[in-house]
Amino acid sequence: MPETGNKEIFNRTEAGSARLGIIGVVVAGGCVLALGFWLSRHNSQRAPPEQAKNAPQVSIPAETFSGADENLPQEVPNEKVAVNAGPRAPVVVSRSRPADSGPAVVARPEPSPVTRDLVNRISNLDQNSIPRTGEQVNAWKQNLQQLVQQGSAAVPAIREFLEKNVDLGFGTEASQALGYGSARYAMFDALAQIGGPEATQAMLDTLQTVADPREIAMLARNLERLSPDAHTPEILEATRQALAMAGEGKLGETDVGPLFELLYKYGGAGIATELEQGATRWRYYSAIALAQLPDGAGVPSLIRMVQDPAGGPVKNVPALEMLAQSATQSADAGAALLDLVRNNKIPGRLWPYLTAALSGDRVQYRDSSFDSPPMDSLNGLKTFHIAAGNQNFYSVPAPSLTAEAINQQIRLIDGLLGATSDPSAVQTLQTARNSLVRRLQ
Repeated sequence: MPETGNKEIFNRTEAGSARLGIIGVVVAGGCVLALGFWLSRHNSQRAPPEQAKNAPQVSIPAETFSGADENLPQEVPNEKVAVNAGPRAPVVVSRSRPADSGPAVVARPEPSPVTRDLVNRISNLDQNSIPRTGEQVNAWKQNLQQLVQQGSAAVPAIREFLEKNVDLGFGTEASQALGYGSARYAMFDALAQIGGPEATQAMLDTLQTVADPREIAMLARNLERLSPDAHTPEILEATRQALAMAGEGKLGETDVGPLFELLYKYGGAGIATELEQGATRWRYYSAIALAQLPDGAGVPSLIRMVQDPAGGPVKNVPALEMLAQSATQSADAGAALLDLVRNNKIPGRLWPYLTAALSGDRVQYRDSSFDSPPMDSLNGLKTFHIAAGNQNFYSVPAPSLTAEAINQQIRLIDGLLGATSDPSAVQTLQTARNSLVRRLQ
């Protein structure tokens, strides 16, 4: 990925995933052509998730794959996944400060020459200044440490840099060495390490104007760490404003996954309706967030989304997958899934997409700003990209499933097996069961 130099930005990370798939329809005659086009847009599927090794494979009719649908995930080779690294995008977009945010701060202290020099050394917006050698990396880290050691005296210089709304992405290799993807990310962490009222206010002021979803999530995480539950209204307001901008097309192809992550982490059970409304544009992101809400608060929304006739089989797949994932944690989700199976409401071509969820896999946003483990450390990782809404996520076998939890999942599958004779359903359910049995062993 080429690196850019001095870039003005609205604080967004490049979404590196490319759109995959070619819509192909064999047609003959005008009527057949029209029908073929409709089918390719509405009924075509992604390749089914990779089945567990040594497990029965689900056979999918060839006509299912008459094309690719931008609403369905395309699996991305794991070696191509690069998260939170690389150059920043050269676009300037910022949010307006809310009218009721209080009077503007006046007579701010000027940065001292020492702190301004340290900030300049850390955030020199020149590609040639990016530390590459071991000596350069150590010098950069020492400058950052010295800046933090200045305490609250360093805040004016950091604020001055952040208000310029500029940044420099360090690239993958340098990011790994430095521990930060960009100069702004380093400044956010410096404020969190400094702490205190001055640093907290600087983060709150930045939160009120920043538009990049990942930066909003990073600031929210740092504020929560310093003052738990104290700034939830400000976090949710920033999240909603940025998501509204994305819905209006003002953020380009920015990955808004961090915003949905913030909604379910800070919105509580009452955010379900709002998340359901977000499914209009981001069906997977909304469904993933709904499945994460406490006490099954998102399950009623998932059930409505699955049953929505306007969505159709393809657009209802995200909610169906998350309903299957929630089936052992929520009695309502389990009952709804059993009802769908008993009444043959799941088309045969959709069953392969439920294999991972029924096998105990869990889904997570790929561009997470919270305490997620490094993706390259996860066994059984599968990463996915959806062209519609630039949605990116991964699935991985839940690492902490107890024997009782696995047996509970097996009992769920046995109940579903007893409720259907559909060959596709039986094959998928048996594949998931075999995978769970191997985990027990």
